[in-house]
Amino acid sequence: MRTSEKVIIGVFPAELGRLLKRPFFCATGQNEIAPVKPSFIKLSDPAQMHAQQQENGPKLQVFMARDDAARDRVFAFRYRVLVEASGLQSDYADHEAKTVREPLDHGALQIYVADMQSGETAAALRLNAGALDSKIGDIGKMAGFGPFKEFSANALTMTSMLVIAPKYQTSSAASLAISAAYKMARKCGSLFDFTQCAPEMLPLYQKLGYRKFRDNFMDDTLGYQVPLVLVTQDYGHLTFVRSPLGAIARKMTNSSETASWFNRTFPDYANVPIESTLNDEDFWYLLARKLNQSPLAGIALLDGLTYSEAIEFMRAGSVLDCPAGGRIMKKGQIGREMYVILSGAVKVLAGADDAVVARLEKGELFGELAYLSESPRTADIIADEDVELLVLTQKMMEKALAEMPAIAARILFNLSLILCGRLKNSTAVLVSAAQGQKSDASAGEAMPESPEIAEAG
Repeated sequence: MRTSEKVIIGVFPAELGRLLKRPFFCATGQNEIAPVKPSFIKLSDPAQMHAQQQENGPKLQVFMARDDAARDRVFAFRYRVLVEASGLQSDYADHEAKTVREPLDHGALQIYVADMQSGETAAALRLNAGALDSKIGDIGKMAGFGPFKEFSANALTMTSMLVIAPKYQTSSAASLAISAAYKMARKCGSLFDFTQCAPEMLPLYQKLGYRKFRDNFMDDTLGYQVPLVLVTQDYGHLTFVRSPLGAIARKMTNSSETASWFNRTFPDYANVPIESTLNDEDFWYLLARKLNQSPLAGIALLDGLTYSEAIEFMRAGSVLDCPAGGRIMKKGQIGREMYVILSGAVKVLAGADDAVVARLEKGELFGELAYLSESPRTADIIADEDVELLVLTQKMMEKALAEMPAIAARILFNLSLILCGRLKNSTAVLVSAAQGQKSDASAGEAMPESPEIAEAG
């Protein structure tokens, strides 16, 4: 994969095996999309869709594939974006046909967004509805999904395999596709729509109205994943988070029964503060309460910043919890997030024997190397106790560099100091080990191998 490109991937839990492999993708990079002919069922009123777009932006329209030829166009679009443009290695890529087609595509509704001026595909999305696909009923058999077994498969849907063409990343293509999927899910009788994402995508899904309902988990291929569910008829919550889906829900019949059930069944997740709904003062207080001190005093990354500067940068961050023993990072995986520990502690594992080389506590950060370079993680990170983390994404830094360069420069300077401090500590360990080896050699003993030193992420 070229370093100038990014791929954001999420999957459903491994309990469904390869059936649900890699259902969520979002990619950026260079791409040429062949024009798509409109052999699709139109899902939306053009005037309504155009009103949601920028005045001089692309004229986008939402469609649903109605025949094999149309579906093949969607699968070919996936291949061009995911495989050719981003270099993704997909188990389901057909390199002869140049398509990406997964088992879960059988029986799914394929939604796509087209640029009506150029004929290009802007985005595509898959929706599996229990009313149309009996496999969705298997969700209740997976770990953490048990409470949903009291609902029939007809009440469950799964939104996945979102693919966005690079040139439409900043357009309304994604929101149009998701809104269309929500409308179709409601028409199929969905009460709960499942999806999941990487930590960096969590704020987006929270703004749409999705909430956690079980612990995060580590996927061997794709990294740390956050499982999410949307209570489709919870109009109160959609309104509270100012979700664009609320405008659609307002025109439909909504019962409070499923919202009450979710609140009773998942109280630990139903009442968690959502950062996007907090004002600056409340968000700052949330961080201070978890740190037991002011973030300016407790987070080295913020050294030299004023309150207003710090909150301007941190405001887009999201808080993520992880239970003791949970694996947050895996060595060798690509990462785009950096984490600040708000409470609890993590341990850093490295070397062939996964030895603990460091323990990090509140106020400290990890994942900074991959965050800056988009290189593979250099160590495993395990929650040593229940932890709460502030997730800082690359998009936050990109925005800071563009809109508040002085603040970004200070943050990067602080990061360099943190990295220098860790390098100094690593060097001291290596020097000490080398001196010990020299002493052992002079005493006629065999010299042990040098210890492997890994940075925290």
